[in-house]
Amino acid sequence: MLENEYANYLRMDPSLVVAVGNATQALQGLVAISEPENWYCPDYTFSATGLAVVNAKKILHLCDVGLNSWKIDTCGLSKLSDSIGLVPVMPFGAEVCFSDYQEFTHVIIDAAASLGRVPPKVSELKSNWGVVYSLHATKVLGAGEGAIAVCGSHEMAKDLRAWINFGFFGERESKLLGTNAKMSEFNAAYGLASLRNFSLEQDLWMSSQEAVSQLTKDKRWKTHVNTQAAFQPYWIAGFRSGEEKNYVQAALFDLQIQSRCWWEIPLSKQLAFCSSPTLGDLPASDLLASTHLGLPMYQGLLVEDISLVIDSIEEILESYCGGE
Repeated sequence: MLENEYANYLRMDPSLVVAVGNATQALQGLVAISEPENWYCPDYTFSATGLAVVNAKKILHLCDVGLNSWKIDTCGLSKLSDSIGLVPVMPFGAEVCFSDYQEFTHVIIDAAASLGRVPPKVSELKSNWGVVYSLHATKVLGAGEGAIAVCGSHEMAKDLRAWINFGFFGERESKLLGTNAKMSEFNAAYGLASLRNFSLEQDLWMSSQEAVSQLTKDKRWKTHVNTQAAFQPYWIAGFRSGEEKNYVQAALFDLQIQSRCWWEIPLSKQLAFCSSPTLGDLPASDLLASTHLGLPMYQGLLVEDISLVIDSIEEILESYCGGE
């Protein structure tokens, strides 16, 4: 039932929508059943993206991202477009743009936080493409845990269903190296309830986002919040240097205001990926990871709470600048 409901929401064939235990497993499964051995993904992303490729027994290559888009920089990859796999990440609820990757044959899009945006013409995915949305509790339309994988062909959907069910194709024989990654009935029921409350949840998130956007509009520190007819659970501020960001984070902690460095360490600097080759230098990934800080964002975030965070950061920044 959950797959049918999401197929209706995404305006596509239900047989191409697969419910999976979590988004990491969905990414891993789609990479595992796809042909390429070499997969390219952004260095600036959550560990799960890279782990999905490595645990699928494929070769992970790390690329830099655009400084403004925060998405994978595909420059230099076009000559490999038929022989490699691409795992673009839609950062922090960004819109899925199929047109950005049209030259590539094998694309698995990590759109974990992007369910608040229905991508245009999702039913027209290429046959070797897939999109993964997370239903984790920290995302919009959360189900506690789980994921929705959208497949570009019936063959891909069939293989993914087998992969998440021990490699079974209708019989109790493992015909491929799968695993147990089925979504639980409990999470599916929770997911149905969230989806059926879509309008209410969207209104609550958008109210918070619009308030943040308006109140930070004229501030000298950058803020990233999505207010373009979509919703996602992030308020991310960018600072002029890593030192300034660290100073602000420490001062907020003293004021008992929570913050989080979402993607603080690029994959290339994490021990698990030390053997993964990189495509040239990764300056944008390093800069974004060191200078951005997640601020409080939740449904029903009050204007006075937003003002408190903003005023506190303004005072902290004045103190920081005064100490230079």
